Amino acid sequence: MSTKRMNNLDGIRTILVVDDDPEELASTCTMLTAGYAVIAASCGTEAIRLAAENTPDVIVLDVILQGGKDGFSIFRDLGNHSATSGIPVIFLTNVNEITGMSFGAKEVNRLLKRKPAAFLEKPVSPAVLIREVAKAIAHPLRP
Repeated sequence: MSTKRMNNLDGIRTILVVDDDPEELASTCTMLTAGYAVIAASCGTEAIRLAAENTPDVIVLDVILQGGKDGFSIFRDLGNHSATSGIPVIFLTNVNEITGMSFGAKEVNRLLKRKPAAFLEKPVSPAVLIREVAKAIAHPLRP
């Protein structure tokens, strides 16, 4: 029996994209709509609700979000709930450029005790994003 999720009758994988910048959100969604069903959220509360309701195959998550929760908090919260803890998360962010700090998958794992599927810097090419989403679907991380 497969552990992979199929979220609709056509077998199309679902991706939840979370970004508070409307242009970035639209751009990322556009990159993924050719091969996936895409759900969009512009804030942390909405992201957590949509993840619980839809159980997407992958979440593409920005770190710097306005209005409450940042991406790291969302990532931690998703990991703390059995319904969402197994969903692979790909960070897509410009946090390193904005803060001058150096975050990546290893640093997130060390700080939050949970490893993201990938940590990508904006801007990202469609080919790189699609490749990382496909890898996350093919080899989901265990909660």
